[in-house]
Amino acid sequence: MAVHLLALAIMLGSCRKEPLPTMPPPPPLPASALEVLWQHPLSPDTSEVFGSAWHVWQDRVVYTTNFTSPSGQIHCRDAATGELRWKRDDLYTEGWTNRKIVSIADKTIACMSHRVRCIDNQSGQDVWETDVRQFSSQFVGGIPKIYAAGEYVYHAHYTGGPPYMDAMALVRAHHSLGQWDTLFTVLPDNDWHPHLSSASLWINPLGDSVLMAPFTMLGNLSVHGPKSRADLYAFNLRTRQLEWALKDFDANGGDCPIYPPVISGDRLYLNCDKTLFCIDLLAGSVLWSRHFPHLSGSTIRYNSLKEYQNNILLVYGHPDKGAMALSKADGSTVWENPEGGFQVDELTLFEGVLYYTADGTGRLHAIDAATGETIWREHSPNRTSKRDASFYSQNLCIDPVRRLLYVTDKYFVMCIKLPEG
Repeated sequence: MAVHLLALAIMLGSCRKEPLPTMPPPPPLPASALEVLWQHPLSPDTSEVFGSAWHVWQDRVVYTTNFTSPSGQIHCRDAATGELRWKRDDLYTEGWTNRKIVSIADKTIACMSHRVRCIDNQSGQDVWETDVRQFSSQFVGGIPKIYAAGEYVYHAHYTGGPPYMDAMALVRAHHSLGQWDTLFTVLPDNDWHPHLSSASLWINPLGDSVLMAPFTMLGNLSVHGPKSRADLYAFNLRTRQLEWALKDFDANGGDCPIYPPVISGDRLYLNCDKTLFCIDLLAGSVLWSRHFPHLSGSTIRYNSLKEYQNNILLVYGHPDKGAMALSKADGSTVWENPEGGFQVDELTLFEGVLYYTADGTGRLHAIDAATGETIWREHSPNRTSKRDASFYSQNLCIDPVRRLLYVTDKYFVMCIKLPEG
């Protein structure tokens, strides 16, 4: 009997499989070098949300969140501690990006699907609102954009409906009153249909405020095919007269930018599709242009510009180029940073450093504006091997007094301490 048991044990032992080798745990991701002072989830259950930090007002930071449901939120927190001061969760929006929220004085003005609301930064309550459905503002391709210039918010009211609007009226309202004033109207031009691209102010040599309004003229598909053209209007706000109009100035048929151009002295720097233009504001003519044909479907019109010293700073909508500085004199390249990412939102310039987040890298970038050297190229500190808490193309804002930077990843809003000097 004992012999049989021994034989059975030997047989079972010979049939036992060797254990599978255990896989080593994934290497930990590099720790972020960012010094985070506080952070809070964008949603109560810390699910993926997305958000953007928009502006600092006094001792508060105001930012937005985009839930997967149609309900967007605006939060206001204490800038130093992160304590929630107020929030609005009754705002319907298709997303807060691309110039749908601006800051003027002590107000936050947001453009949603059917309304423009002005919110008091102190209380979080509405100051005024406008139902824009009466103006056919639901434009093909998304919600019309709003712009802040001086004490006014600028918006476009359209007649007709998609896919092509008829006339477009450029209107403005004082941030405290909300009463819209029509400045001028742009009519269709041989089946080209107007769409407001941006708005900014230039003070001319006489001291007048001149509204610089680039337009994208969309071509009727049956007539022009999938084409557009760029027009630029200079409108004197004192005389209420058009000083000049520069029509169809982009020979490559590009769209105008969705972010305000840079105005420096009597020159305006405008990025249309794949071309950067320098325009003489006194003559209303193009001084020089720099075309980027190698962008291969990407564009620079979705990126903001910044001026630093004698250069124009921008970030390509292209993974192989990243950040650049171009000479204000002729558009020649001063420096390039190929690590700069692509598809950024608005750029922030503070003490000679260019800050932004980028889709292409999912990082927060800080670049020396004078040399183009990388200072930061950091992932979110919330990023793990199982959770991609990337920084995407969202706004960030900086409190220059406290030297604090506010930004969101896909889950949290955070406050980051900037280094001294």
